[in-house]
Amino acid sequence: MQSLLTSTSWVTYHPFTLNFNSSRSIRRLGEYVYTLWLFTRSDLKTVLFPTLVFGTAAAPISSTAHITPRALWIWLHLLQFCVSNQSFSPDEDASNKPWRPIPSKRIMPSSARRLRWALLVLCLLLSRHYGLVPASVALALGTLVHNELGMDAHWLPRNICNAVGYAAFNAGATYIGCNNGCPPKTSSIAAQVLNALVILTTIQAQDFQDTDGDRATGRRTLPIVFPESSRWMTALLLLGWSAFLSVYWQVSTAHATILAVSAVVPGLRFVSYRTSASDRTSYRLYNLWLCVVHVTPFVVSWS
Repeated sequence: MQSLLTSTSWVTYHPFTLNFNSSRSIRRLGEYVYTLWLFTRSDLKTVLFPTLVFGTAAAPISSTAHITPRALWIWLHLLQFCVSNQSFSPDEDASNKPWRPIPSKRIMPSSARRLRWALLVLCLLLSRHYGLVPASVALALGTLVHNELGMDAHWLPRNICNAVGYAAFNAGATYIGCNNGCPPKTSSIAAQVLNALVILTTIQAQDFQDTDGDRATGRRTLPIVFPESSRWMTALLLLGWSAFLSVYWQVSTAHATILAVSAVVPGLRFVSYRTSASDRTSYRLYNLWLCVVHVTPFVVSWS
């Protein structure tokens, strides 16, 4: 009791010190937030933005009020995956992305793993509030299989896990404003299935830039197992999917042209430019193509 009174008296009669401590606490909080952001930094363009675009376009209830909770739901589940993944691959990140929180010593791997399980609980609670528990559970299981069970070490289960993950992200982003009360749109279901197949067959685009780190950790990604043919195969698949989706969704000539061009550019780059820096740029362009793919079914319904 005496120490409590002493503490209370100290707070009351030292306002400048209190302000200083508050300022220091704000800076510390900012550091924590920045650390969390660093976990997801390289995946914002690959998961958050394409999924946010898809969910906003596919949602049965269109409302700008849902954009913020949609982005929050996506980002928290992305953070859960990234913390889990990076806590098991510090050596790879030290080679490929040394600015990430673990190789840069902002957080220890053991602390990251504890954070990973805390985020699982937080994601499930948030999903319960929005009626998205199935999507959250699917992402949790995909994360467990991909990271904790080590299925990311081989290209086939790695691509399957990525396809399941994107499908779950898209489902959650689509129905976040429904609370289990929205009938699914046929076009949304078809789009989610096709998008999962697109990811399954093309997501190796993310691995070209990381071959050195992946090889050092013993991973057998498609660019490592098939260094030449995987580049040509990816380029052809991008163009093939663009042609198929243009016909399937019966898009206009202008939209089909946009889809084809956005596929040809990264495809040709993957074949022609093969440095890590070039592959990073090509992967960004691949994600731009992915965004076009995501909105294609709904451009038809809007027109």
